[in-house]
Amino acid sequence: MEQQRETSSEIGTPIEPPAMKPCWRIAVFAGIPFWIAAIALWYQKGIDEWLLFFFNPARIDYSLLVKLSALLSDYGIAAITIIYILYFLAALKFKQLDAPLTIYLLILISLGISGIAGDLLKEILARPRPIVTYADQIIVFSQSTSPSIPSGHTVKSLALVLPFLVFVSSHSNWHKTIKLLLIILAIGISFSRIVLGAHYLSDVLGGYGTACIGLPFATLFSMMVLRQTTQEQLPRMSKIWGFLLLVLVAVFSVY
Repeated sequence: MEQQRETSSEIGTPIEPPAMKPCWRIAVFAGIPFWIAAIALWYQKGIDEWLLFFFNPARIDYSLLVKLSALLSDYGIAAITIIYILYFLAALKFKQLDAPLTIYLLILISLGISGIAGDLLKEILARPRPIVTYADQIIVFSQSTSPSIPSGHTVKSLALVLPFLVFVSSHSNWHKTIKLLLIILAIGISFSRIVLGAHYLSDVLGGYGTACIGLPFATLFSMMVLRQTTQEQLPRMSKIWGFLLLVLVAVFSVY
């Protein structure tokens, strides 16, 4: 009996794995429809072109909307990461901020898997950017000439916020407020890419779909990592995951 207790103590307390059912539901009921809508708009062209040209006068005048969009496009993903780091630090003091420490691993892997998947899909689908197709007809606040669909900013911003939205409870007003702020930032970042002329609406919808479909795969991969981790190791490991998240966001921002 004593030997069993010693063995259990050495092994440590196992971590409860994240729920998979909500992830698959999001992938099926949101991710797939987003991609169906994206492909339909791509081939229909009319709505994509109309929205692209609709904001062209604002880009010519460099309106307040364009200025705000430029800020969101440049710093929105970094802002989401800063919110997570501030949350982590505040949770050390305030008990109501009780998101599971495993959330930082889920966020990190969600960003990595969906971000890489999005970049691969760009190369496979090879859709020209608006700046390539309409170079002489519109003003574009983007120098990138990489393939267009899905929107990388959209993929990465939604991949960053989805784990917190899905796996952190909304029992406190703090969590509800943080979730609302994350949603506003993610939508704002994706919308900014249309306003700036960097992407079509269908590119953004494809970005949403990629992040949603990537969530269950990120969760499965996270479960593989968590099987090698114990509750006792979580505080130290969460700091490492938070640091890696900062590094990964910095790499994606430069790229």
